[in-house]
Amino acid sequence: MSVSADAIKATIAGHFRYELQYHFVALEGNCQLQSYNDYGQADVLAITPDRYLIEVEVKTSLADFRKDIKKPKHRAFRDGDDRYPTKYFHFAVPRELANQASLLCDNLFPYAGVLGTDGHDWADVTSYRRARQLAGQRLTFKQILHMVREQSATLCRLAKALAQERNKK
Repeated sequence: MSVSADAIKATIAGHFRYELQYHFVALEGNCQLQSYNDYGQADVLAITPDRYLIEVEVKTSLADFRKDIKKPKHRAFRDGDDRYPTKYFHFAVPRELANQASLLCDNLFPYAGVLGTDGHDWADVTSYRRARQLAGQRLTFKQILHMVREQSATLCRLAKALAQERNKK
């Protein structure tokens, strides 16, 4: 049975918020915490109690996992470039892909952690590979405020989609 990317996102977000007790978690957040970002959104962002940023990308297939290498942020992470505020980067994958994804990280993404889940319960997320520290610094108040502002837009969009779905029934 395959698990959807949305189920993994929700499970990982719940894991950071409820299991790890991080005070702020965002879905589909700007990975550079800037107003305009050509490099896309992160599936899940979390702020540690020490104000460091954790970024999680959800992948549901190994082919999708391998394609991520083309993103500019991975070059920056490998080179120690600090233009991204990320301190720890993880991939979240269905549990049945987690061991293979961990092995691929050795060559493609040596800094990345791998989280595995069945997408059902936020308390049932397993770390298959530990993330290494990246160049990201402690977040500033301005960066956190940008993340909060952007997350409020995401919540409005998701609330609208939920209302439309309920109206279909």
